[in-house]
Amino acid sequence: MDYHWWLPKTEIVSSLKPEDIKIKFDINSCPWHELVLLPALGETKAKAIVAYRERHGNFTTLDDLEKVKGIGTSIIAAIRDYVTVDSATTSASKDNQE
Repeated sequence: MDYHWWLPKTEIVSSLKPEDIKIKFDINSCPWHELVLLPALGETKAKAIVAYRERHGNFTTLDDLEKVKGIGTSIIAAIRDYVTVDSATTSASKDNQE
């Protein structure tokens, strides 16, 4: 006896391309295992960002990442389009420091 498996017909329901989807990672709230998904960041640098944030408080600008050992302008340039500094988390950090 022969069995035949048929898959349902696939239809495109949107013209949205994967490259059109823009996800921004908030460097003030992302855990290291999410930051590691960014280009130019491996596990060591992602963990360094989180450790710095936990010791010194939230980042106020993306350029503050230069304060993290191993993070320079070339890495910041590589991740700039994929990260954000959420103003709500930045404000919360400032409130806690006062």
